Amino acid sequence: MIDSKSFAEDVVKEVMRQGADSCDVVAAESSEFSVQLRLGKIEKLEESISRGLGIRVFKNKAVAITHTTDFGAASVKSLVRDALSILRVSDSDPANGLASPELLGKFEGKLNLMDPTIASILPEKKIEMARACETAGLAFDKRIVNSDGTGWSDSQGRFTLANSDGFVGQYEGTSVGISASLLAEENGVKQTDYWYSYDRFFSRLDAPEEIGKEAARRTVARLGARKVKSQTAPMVVDPLVSRRFVGMIFSAASGGSIYRKSSFLFEKLGKRIGSSLLNIVDDATLVDGPASRPFDGEGLPSRKMELVRDGVLLEMPCESYSARKLNRAPTGNAVRGYQSSPVAASSNLFMQPGKDSPEAIVGSVKSGLYVTQLMGMGFNGVTGDLSQGASGFWIENGELAYPVQEITIAGNFLEMMGNLTAVGNDVSFKMGSTAAPTLLISSITIGGD
Repeated sequence: MIDSKSFAEDVVKEVMRQGADSCDVVAAESSEFSVQLRLGKIEKLEESISRGLGIRVFKNKAVAITHTTDFGAASVKSLVRDALSILRVSDSDPANGLASPELLGKFEGKLNLMDPTIASILPEKKIEMARACETAGLAFDKRIVNSDGTGWSDSQGRFTLANSDGFVGQYEGTSVGISASLLAEENGVKQTDYWYSYDRFFSRLDAPEEIGKEAARRTVARLGARKVKSQTAPMVVDPLVSRRFVGMIFSAASGGSIYRKSSFLFEKLGKRIGSSLLNIVDDATLVDGPASRPFDGEGLPSRKMELVRDGVLLEMPCESYSARKLNRAPTGNAVRGYQSSPVAASSNLFMQPGKDSPEAIVGSVKSGLYVTQLMGMGFNGVTGDLSQGASGFWIENGELAYPVQEITIAGNFLEMMGNLTAVGNDVSFKMGSTAAPTLLISSITIGGD
């Protein structure tokens, strides 16, 4: 394996030698393994090793990006020439350019991103665990009649960044996950659901059998689902859905959405966008965090950012380009691959937990909806209006009474966040790098019969 740091620095020197004003270079390398089984038989098995080189070149405030998977010297020189040729027909933009040199750096604290034990797990063992997950799910209840598949996936990656202002950095990370999707049937009516566990570290995954059982429990629980009458009622939001709400807020607050004036949070900086219970943080410095890193895609040190505090929007996540468009400083949220320019994106994004247990939140509702799934694309990021298909359970007298489906929820997102009246204590990154707890929204329009 090549020394990616020295290689990236050499590419930077070659770019500058050929006449660029400035540049940065990304080398991305990864190894991945995945297996998908259905009814005990392997449907797909993939193992891959990949790498790519991306060059971003600036001259006279124009930018060009080229990329390749060939790290040979002749290929690199040709790639640089191509980038400089593209620059000659590119438009100048005052916002183009690297991050300011004085902002560059790395987070020096502990992050713990690598699990070396994953590489030592034999493919046969990975397949065995995926099969055990499915077997446990199928055996959970006689109404589980089929499988949509169970799977194992793992990856190890290395990201290297160097630029013409002298920054060079590199980090490695791992991820691993097991998932199951099952089908249940009762009285001729079928339902499906799923469950999964994801982490950087194999030892912290839920047991395969427990993942299969939870997928089965969730699937069986959906049997007998019905519609409810159209009404306005309280809504309890499952963490699988509330994490999507947090992602919507981050995306709407990002500099690219704001400078284009294509966001319902345009001109909301420093203003209230939800109840005082709404607190959202993006923290790329969490130890063991699924998206932690020592620096971002432009070489800025990772940090903890308060996005929303007590319902007030405090930040606009920006990479350098959108920051210049907004006359602001970049926030260390740049993310990129070797084929793309940096964009502002979240790292470990989460809503801070509250004091209430999920059971207490459900128990506080006399009659309302517990939503576990949203379907479709019915969210307008410009206006904040939301109208989406939903399913879940109906709450009666503080308990989940029966499953519901073929309904819609509708409202304005800012009004929904203003109606946030309880926040659970159940935040977990087991579902990925965006996390949120159980929520209670006091009023939502529900469309049904």
